[in-house]
Amino acid sequence: MRKFAGVWIKTATMAEAMLPARLAVLFKGLTYLFRGVKEFLSDYPVGEIAYRALRGKESVYPFGLLSSYGSAVLGAGAFYKGTPRFKTLDTVVLMPPAFTPKRLEKAAELLREPIFMDVRTESEIGGFISSLPVAVGSMGSTHIASKTAIDIAKAAAKAGIVYAIGENVATVRGYAKRATRGHPAFKERLMAYLTNIDKRGGIIIQQSVEDAYDELWNRVYSDKDVEPYIEEGRIGFEIKIGQGAKPGLGGVIKIPREQVEKLRAKYKFDESELGKKFITRYSVPGTFTAEILAGTIRFMKTAYPRARIWIKLGPFRDALDVIRIADEEGASAVVIDGKEGGTGMAPTAAMKDLGYPTLVGLKIIRKARAEGRKISLLIAGRLYDGGHVVKSLALGASAVYMARPFLIAALARGSKGVENYIESLRVEIQMLTSALGKYDVADVGPEDVASLDRDVAEMLQIPYVYAP
Repeated sequence: MRKFAGVWIKTATMAEAMLPARLAVLFKGLTYLFRGVKEFLSDYPVGEIAYRALRGKESVYPFGLLSSYGSAVLGAGAFYKGTPRFKTLDTVVLMPPAFTPKRLEKAAELLREPIFMDVRTESEIGGFISSLPVAVGSMGSTHIASKTAIDIAKAAAKAGIVYAIGENVATVRGYAKRATRGHPAFKERLMAYLTNIDKRGGIIIQQSVEDAYDELWNRVYSDKDVEPYIEEGRIGFEIKIGQGAKPGLGGVIKIPREQVEKLRAKYKFDESELGKKFITRYSVPGTFTAEILAGTIRFMKTAYPRARIWIKLGPFRDALDVIRIADEEGASAVVIDGKEGGTGMAPTAAMKDLGYPTLVGLKIIRKARAEGRKISLLIAGRLYDGGHVVKSLALGASAVYMARPFLIAALARGSKGVENYIESLRVEIQMLTSALGKYDVADVGPEDVASLDRDVAEMLQIPYVYAP
């Protein structure tokens, strides 16, 4: 037996090869071996297919993770090496001008030459005032999101940026009391943010179909501890219609066998796994039509008049229609999550084949702005630095919605790591905006960007750098 491309292959021994009766079999075996080498060198997925044969349905998820579902910080882009499969925002560049009349205006205001630290980064995002055009994206009940949640919440509150709590947290981790050992309950996350908030910021709360069984939004809206913050206008509810890594699919996670009975009334389980240590738990994606979405927004405005209403989208082909409905019905914000988003909880096939990249989400935002839509529009999906933020603003986004960067920062150095990461974003945003000759992020516009890629330039209707 020899191992080739991760697969054990049976080969003939020298003694067998010396036997005339075995020569034909050996020749045939070598033929298949060389064919396998050829396929391997041409990127044919020999190892992947063998892995599927070995692991069955477990191989549908990244690396066949078992109890580690939700412990990895991945996304669709993690599975493609070398040349990116998708064109990214990195094909867009910022184009500083020589003539900077707004710099002159700022100099007259300050009575001195302005520097990058004079750039105003405060932004209105979905009904909240944020210190940066950045929001912490909604993270749910996964192991990694749960373990880092308090550090991220505290740092985001102190920095004055919007923070979101994802679906299934209250149902799986408990509302006010911990349902799983070592994992903060929903209200711990909520209050870790609210009790550290100052002049800026706000919190967004998702509710899954399963959370709705427990009337999560009603519980929050009627919670006496939360009431002062509702009165201040610091609370929002986010309707989740999808996410980048698995648009059109619900949630999936492996949970310990002892938790199954507690959650059986609300979730679906893989019954064939009930004898195993970890069981696959599914949550449904929810069903929407244009009429259902419009009706949901109207109901929420009546039932929760003091709360902001946000909508979270995956990379859906009818995202522009959703933006139109949200705008006309009076929602506060829409988030478009490109397919590069995700944390390894999605099936590999979904991350590979469903939806479009973040750049296309920005194209849709550009179209919405061309129609005169004023609603806050956020973009998400593998965006992580100040350049990504400024370029997104130039293309019409109100802010960038990030999740993975905050997870990584918290894993690196806890709450301080998140604070440091946010501060690095602030400095980059200020530096790049000032280089454009502007001193308020609200002034950044399409004139400030061009593309290194002709197709991207045409799609976004911005200049092509190499055009004659």
